[in-house]
Amino acid sequence: MKEIVNDILEIGKLLYQKNFILATDGNISALIDNERIIITPSGRRKEKLKEEDLVVINREGAILSGTNRPSSEIYMHLWIYEQRPDVKAIIHAHPPHATSYSFVMPREYTPQLAETRDFVGKISFVPYREPGSKELAKEVKEKIKNSLALVLHKHGVIVGGTSLWDAFSRLERLEFEIKIRMMRRAFQ
Repeated sequence: MKEIVNDILEIGKLLYQKNFILATDGNISALIDNERIIITPSGRRKEKLKEEDLVVINREGAILSGTNRPSSEIYMHLWIYEQRPDVKAIIHAHPPHATSYSFVMPREYTPQLAETRDFVGKISFVPYREPGSKELAKEVKEKIKNSLALVLHKHGVIVGGTSLWDAFSRLERLEFEIKIRMMRRAFQ
């Protein structure tokens, strides 16, 4: 578990340094085992997190350890794990290019860069629902069936992976793909 904790803390810093989140945005979670999930707390800066800030929950969302409230996006995380047994880690962030693109994105998007196409695959679009709501989590649960990278209308992205670093790499590639797409349009 110590490695998972260290990875969450390091990724929280990287998300901030790469401008994928700011202030108290975003959330990160990972499976500890088949019954326990570790998740970032609600309302806390991810680049300043310490081990004691993290919350361990069960698959129903009950707190097993930790003194903070879990992320307000807890249902997105729980329902992705329920829907996709291959997902062991999840990152929700607000990278600027992907978030901007969410306002005009077609319903589904096949990446144009070979690396993104091979590693990320299809990018799915989730219509706007209130952040932190069960309605948003239900939309995500449905879309995650066919894609590990979702762009949330007016709300950033959520990605799943086989590990925290797999999810982080998927997030980086997604943001880079959309940045290149937007730059390409500027030259047309």
